[in-house]
Amino acid sequence: MSRSVLSFGGIFLVAVAVLIFGLQYTGWLDIAGLFRPLPTVDAAFQRGFRSDSMAKINRLRSSMGVEEVKGDEELQNFINDWISRHPDPENIELDSVFTMLQAEYPGAQYLAANLISSNNRDELLSEMTGWSAVANTDFDTINTAVFRSGFHLGALGVMSRRIPEFNLEVANSEGGKFHNSCPHCGKTHALEIDRDSRTLILSCPYCELPFDVLAADTSGTIRRACDFFEGFTLVEDARHVETLSPEQRIVFLWGRIADRCDYQLDQDRSSARESWKTPRQTWDEKSGDCEDTSILLADTLSNAGFDARVAIGWNGNIGQHAWVVVKAGEKQYLLESTLQKKITLDCLLELEEASQYYQPEQLFDAKTIYYSSARPDRFNKNYFDTKIWKAVPDLPRTVAPKLSVR
Repeated sequence: MSRSVLSFGGIFLVAVAVLIFGLQYTGWLDIAGLFRPLPTVDAAFQRGFRSDSMAKINRLRSSMGVEEVKGDEELQNFINDWISRHPDPENIELDSVFTMLQAEYPGAQYLAANLISSNNRDELLSEMTGWSAVANTDFDTINTAVFRSGFHLGALGVMSRRIPEFNLEVANSEGGKFHNSCPHCGKTHALEIDRDSRTLILSCPYCELPFDVLAADTSGTIRRACDFFEGFTLVEDARHVETLSPEQRIVFLWGRIADRCDYQLDQDRSSARESWKTPRQTWDEKSGDCEDTSILLADTLSNAGFDARVAIGWNGNIGQHAWVVVKAGEKQYLLESTLQKKITLDCLLELEEASQYYQPEQLFDAKTIYYSSARPDRFNKNYFDTKIWKAVPDLPRTVAPKLSVR
């Protein structure tokens, strides 16, 4: 009985030896590597590994016609320090890497991370340079941090591209990718601006709330919606004004603009698909589309002392549209700047009468862009309630001089 047991044990040991030899021969297992001392992972080792990784990756990218990657020293130093202080770097959650880096460097909006381990440097290097992300054109830097973990070497690789904070001047001159901090939820996100963009409603991808309205002017320069207001004034006879009710004054100013300015589509006057005019341009050229005449009318009413806003949204019969809303006492009136020529008091429609046809999405005046997350049956009947229409915070703007026309 004992002889058969010993025979079985001998067969088992032989089988294990054959298996180990096979794994060693095929490269699946490096027995010698288990007993080979690990290298000292000092600053020189880190620099060498990173340099070799970068060289191999750039040879690959060059063969594909892709721009070479470089290092980001600030990011590299931060990653090295973070890895050196981490209690268990072999089990890092990659999501925590993204969160950590983007919290420290908001511009690092394009990131990929890879955590690998091996028995020796060459295998570690091979795995790092065989990573699929290394050929991705979204990234232009590679940073690595090597660490020792038990009998293994480990490495964290980070591919990244840092993008600048959103700047309208740079967007106009170069376009490109930017990062922006949402004024509503505070989260940082990436956005891309094409220099040939026309009208843009910018919204946060996290909270989905709008934080800016941009439009190209007739020269192609992208401006914030508020900056199209320029303090345009139609001079009124003071003695005549004293005899008029607020509604009569609104009709008088509205009528002058409607009588002077004809409706004209952007494509009928230029090759540009969509652009906004300033009030002065619309007045001088005696024409404009719905955005142009709405901005002129709202600017004129605002400088006559009324609370007036431009609304961007939808008209049930027209489609995408712009119009004006103005307050007179406790009443709110919706003014069409494109569909009527002869303006009388009978043309004044209170919001309640017009709300079924008009669905505003954003409002703006000379200083503020307004948004609403309320139900349409509430926000389309009151354009001035601060509980329904809230101001987008912290929008810088350029102050323009006031203009007067007789």
